Amino acid sequence: MFRFFRDGFFAFGLFVGAITCFVTLILLRKSLTAWRWLAIGLVMAVLFTVYPIFYTVYLSFTNMSGGHLLTKAQAVRRISETMYSPDDSGSWAWTVYRKGKDFMLLLQQENSFSTVKPGEAPEPRAIREVPENIDGYVKMKTAETMQNLQILGELDFGRPPLVVKILSLQEASVQLPVYSYNNAENTFTDNRDGEVYRAVRGTYTSPSGKTLAPGYMVGIGWNNYVRFLGNPGFLKPVFAILIWNIMFSLLSVLVSFGVGMMIALLFEDLKYRRLIRTLLIVPYPIPVLVSIMVWRALLNENMGLVTSVITQIFGSSPRFFTDVGWTRFALILINVYLSYPYFYVLASGALKAIPKELFEAASIDGASSLAVVRKIILPLVMRILAPLVIASFCFNFNNFTLVWGFNAGLPAMADTAMPMGYTDLLISFIYRLGFSSSNAADYGFSAAITVMLFILVALMVFFQTLNTKVIKESK
Repeated sequence: MFRFFRDGFFAFGLFVGAITCFVTLILLRKSLTAWRWLAIGLVMAVLFTVYPIFYTVYLSFTNMSGGHLLTKAQAVRRISETMYSPDDSGSWAWTVYRKGKDFMLLLQQENSFSTVKPGEAPEPRAIREVPENIDGYVKMKTAETMQNLQILGELDFGRPPLVVKILSLQEASVQLPVYSYNNAENTFTDNRDGEVYRAVRGTYTSPSGKTLAPGYMVGIGWNNYVRFLGNPGFLKPVFAILIWNIMFSLLSVLVSFGVGMMIALLFEDLKYRRLIRTLLIVPYPIPVLVSIMVWRALLNENMGLVTSVITQIFGSSPRFFTDVGWTRFALILINVYLSYPYFYVLASGALKAIPKELFEAASIDGASSLAVVRKIILPLVMRILAPLVIASFCFNFNNFTLVWGFNAGLPAMADTAMPMGYTDLLISFIYRLGFSSSNAADYGFSAAITVMLFILVALMVFFQTLNTKVIKESK
């Protein structure tokens, strides 16, 4: 917790502290023994569900981006570690000595010698030549020095402000800190020219406009939300993405459910139904990315098997990668192919739970097959499958793998504030914004959109669940 607080991770430190106190309490108090069975699940839920949500909301109010990934403490430490070699410092020949895991350098400049250890000031030595042993340290052979050269190059011999670094096999030189940090004023001063850098929204900036890297995260209030909601270059295309996102989710779920239900009804009484059932669920166990790659090849506009057959029959084929309508159709088609086995398995199980007496009564009453499906099968099956249908809608609402794997959200939109595609879902747009931008990733802005997406999906699930309960109670 101390290290988290020191580096500026206050929220995570508090979460870890609360979890530690909780686990310690239930292990020490007998009255809380029953909670021990839930402890692991609760800890995992807090760390991998509650905290990510909390941290995402927190990030949405910060400037976290490609140049502002660190906390203030980390950025200050990183900038303070920047070193340079003064022009008048010269260089030394060096010889390395070792005692166990400790190293020591013998520095030689003309006829003067001195030794220096990591974390200690240099010590002059009254010697005339390089000895084999010094204070219990043994001179390392050239081969051993070569093997440990990377380790030696990472060590700081001496102590600030006088640090000696190995430059090559022959030379070592004094390294001084480039910048001095003033904690009271939160400023850096360049030790070479005296220029002062002050913090401006997480970036140390000088009066001449120069900046120091890296910057650090600072709170910027509602700026990310205002930037999104107040910019037509974002708002208008994202609204179009939202409409497509809802259509994609609804159509995928409804068509997949319809196909799965239809297959369950038609193939339930066939002679070789076990073999047919096995063949029908083949798409389900195949890895999604493999299926997407196969479909990419089949629908390839130049050499795809499907497009080639369509071209031979009709003279031309749909542009599944460049035409917006056909690309969206292809995505829904692939999603139905991947999803219908899931609904087929669910529907087959749900049909077996319907009492046979209901079908016999409907047959006696002379009900048609369509009436039986509409008034008996669908209402009863939906009572069982409604939560799973809602869960499937939520999954498809964030079906990043399919959209990004098939066409990365393309074809591209025009006149947008940043690259967006006509087949992008909100989740793929957020990924593009946060991780795939060519210039600098903007995690704070992505987090703000993620929070709004989270609220939107939560509201939709809430009203869907509410509506399902109303239907269930009324029936």
